[in-house]
Amino acid sequence: MSDNEKYLDALLTGNDRVIKEIYAKIFPKVQSFILSNRGLKIDALDIFHDALMYIIVSHKEKNLNIKSFEAYVFVVCKNLWKKKLKTRVIDSDIDTLENMAPTQNSHGEEQEKMDFYIEKFQLLSPNCKEILGNYFNGWTYEELAVELDYSNINTVRQRVFKCRTKLITLIKSDIRYQKLKEWNFV
Repeated sequence: MSDNEKYLDALLTGNDRVIKEIYAKIFPKVQSFILSNRGLKIDALDIFHDALMYIIVSHKEKNLNIKSFEAYVFVVCKNLWKKKLKTRVIDSDIDTLENMAPTQNSHGEEQEKMDFYIEKFQLLSPNCKEILGNYFNGWTYEELAVELDYSNINTVRQRVFKCRTKLITLIKSDIRYQKLKEWNFV
């Protein structure tokens, strides 16, 4: 069995020993890339985890034929990180946005941006609003798992990823997004 097959099989079956090998072999390169591109170690961990989850889902859906597992993981991580950098402005503190009252110096455009963002946030499911609200307020995955009674941290990571993706999709699917884009909101 090649390393590519071994790694894919380990991801699909949850083989901890081989998954640790994947982390030991590939994660340092991904971390180095993210740290050198305006990221933190926690960002690298999140991106690496998301990439592995993406590979699992993609392989189940279309039986991937990966020539180099290491290169494939790195490219997926690189693409996820670039995408995250583009949408980083969306990952703001929800409570701050909701509680900010317009000041005398506020411009109508800034208030419109906040209202638009909050409107899209409110369209999320109650579970997503709770998870993202707490996540944006700095809760760790561990805290979210305990507070929201999830079985493990990986489940929380997946849920945060799906909820954030849903929020971004809601924002970008609105025709007003192009106007906000012109204001450099995104």
